[in-house]
Amino acid sequence: MSGSQIRRKRTAAGIAGRLLCNRAKVDRARLSHIERGYVEPSDAELARIENALDELVRAKRALAKTAARLGWPLSAL
Repeated sequence: MSGSQIRRKRTAAGIAGRLLCNRAKVDRARLSHIERGYVEPSDAELARIENALDELVRAKRALAKTAARLGWPLSAL
C-alpha cells in the first residue's frame, strides 16, 4: 500500500491522523510525509500503519453497528 492509498483509506473512513499515529506508534509529521510521498516507510513501519488502520476501521464499523442497533446516532458517541 502506498502513502497516498493510506491517506485515501484513512480519510474515507474518517480516521484522524493522530489516532492512527498513536495506534501505529508513528510520529504525526512522519505519517504526513509518508502519506504525501515525501519519504518511503520501512516494511515494518508500513506493516504497523496498515495493521493499525485496518484495526481502527474495523473498530469504527463495529461501533457504528452497535450504535445503530441501540438507536443511537453515531455522532453522539
